[in-house]
Amino acid sequence: MKRMQCRSPNRSSRMRWSGFGLLAALSRICLALALMASPVAQAQDRTVTIAVEGEPTRLDPHTHALWLTYRVVYHLYEGLVQQDLSRDDVEIPPIIPALAESWELSDDQKTYTFNLRKGVTFHDGTPWNAAAAVFNFDRLLNPDAPHYLENFVGLNGWWIGDIESYEAVDEHTLRVTLKGVVSNFLQRMVNGGYGAAGMVSPAAVEKHGNDGLTNNPVGTGPFRFGERVFGEKIVLERNPDYWDPARTPKYDRLIIQPIADEAARELALVSGAVDIIAGPSPDSYEYLEGKGFEIVSKTGPGMQPLWLNMKEPALADVRVRQALYMAIDREGLCKLQRLNECLPHYGMLNRHGPGFEENFRPYPYDPEKAKALLAEAGHPDGIDIRFEWSKGGAGAVAMQEFVEWVQRDWGKIGVRTELVGYDVGTYFDQMLKGMNEGTHIMTIGWGETSFIWLEFVVTPAALPPNGYNAGYYDNPRIGELLGQVKSATNEEEVVARLREVQQVIADDVAWIPVYAYKLAFAVSPRVKGFVLAPENWQDFTLLEIAE
Repeated sequence: MKRMQCRSPNRSSRMRWSGFGLLAALSRICLALALMASPVAQAQDRTVTIAVEGEPTRLDPHTHALWLTYRVVYHLYEGLVQQDLSRDDVEIPPIIPALAESWELSDDQKTYTFNLRKGVTFHDGTPWNAAAAVFNFDRLLNPDAPHYLENFVGLNGWWIGDIESYEAVDEHTLRVTLKGVVSNFLQRMVNGGYGAAGMVSPAAVEKHGNDGLTNNPVGTGPFRFGERVFGEKIVLERNPDYWDPARTPKYDRLIIQPIADEAARELALVSGAVDIIAGPSPDSYEYLEGKGFEIVSKTGPGMQPLWLNMKEPALADVRVRQALYMAIDREGLCKLQRLNECLPHYGMLNRHGPGFEENFRPYPYDPEKAKALLAEAGHPDGIDIRFEWSKGGAGAVAMQEFVEWVQRDWGKIGVRTELVGYDVGTYFDQMLKGMNEGTHIMTIGWGETSFIWLEFVVTPAALPPNGYNAGYYDNPRIGELLGQVKSATNEEEVVARLREVQQVIADDVAWIPVYAYKLAFAVSPRVKGFVLAPENWQDFTLLEIAE
């Protein structure tokens, strides 16, 4: 076993720890490395180990949450269609066949007939067929089904909400009829992060139950579940019977390790405990590259917005919300804190998504004007707010530094901000319930290559507990516009309606976008073939171990 030394990788990382105490930080890192130095990870040269930003949640596509979890779920389960994540030269990953070999769309554009792939089995050896597909739809759409997931129907509403009926035409044909025209229905079948259209083994659900499946996941994917030690690792084993030779892993096992601290992830990489880390800190890029690691970084679809609690009296006046928006120095944050590894962001339409406007600027950065707005709204002495946050989400780098930057900027206009942190799983579950009384602000990264995510965070239909409109922004006009986007028959109409959505939200200052983050990974020379497609999850089947 390789001997590991507990030491700080560079001066800038040590500086990041100064607020917490260097000895305490080193103790946490040494403990993490001791956990990571397992015989399995070190002894198996056909193993790829990846350190990620936090602990994944439930390993069930219909109940999971977070992109962080979907990175794992994506490799265990498959849907009727999937994204091609083998390309990094496209704005939006193409949709390609998966458990359906092909499909036809009816003349009225409301009925899909899927021709299912033959000869595919779940990891437990049971067959994939139309009956299995119906079982999966029943979990979320049939209240009379024995394994109906009543508490997770809302979580999956963005892909099941428009389904009128579904049936097995024969053993290898599935028919799905929609309530109306949905222009991006197939795109909805490939998204993930808060429920997903992956297919689970009916036999596994019957054996383990809905609750038990999360710790005994069985799909058809390129990896099979090995084991999980909470707080330490998730082990996935190569599926030797996988149907697609192009995505059959070229190594034996994939280990996912949750390490929320960026410096600890970096040290794990440098010490050889892991092969790839998600979210290295920008101020460590030069050091890591000097050690022979490749930094893979590119702009993705994600951004960091602030949810505002529209029920809180302190935020009731739009001038207060404008003041909070105008007081944040986005340019300084991205240039000075993130070393240009993020981009200032001002509107609700995200990069790599339809309708994005580079020059959309509803309000300027103007602390003096912001302070005057607070006074006009009756708060010449400022206001007190509670800001809840979490580290550990996919793509979330230096979250404590980010919220402290916002706290400092708001302090300049008289806003006194209490920061309260949570672990990411608890935090995301709380967002589905809505903000607690007394909480004014929440934040988590969001934004995908489809506009679907907007339906799940800004519409009245997404008010808790049916979505992540955690700030209770109840504007029927937003629901109407996004309904028009969903049924639009051309790209021009989609873009026009989405930009109207963005303007309405800006006028109301219902959300405060702050920055668009870049996706970034640091990769050991031991591993080849890493592809960073423009999405918030990656295809780790493409990896190879260098000879």
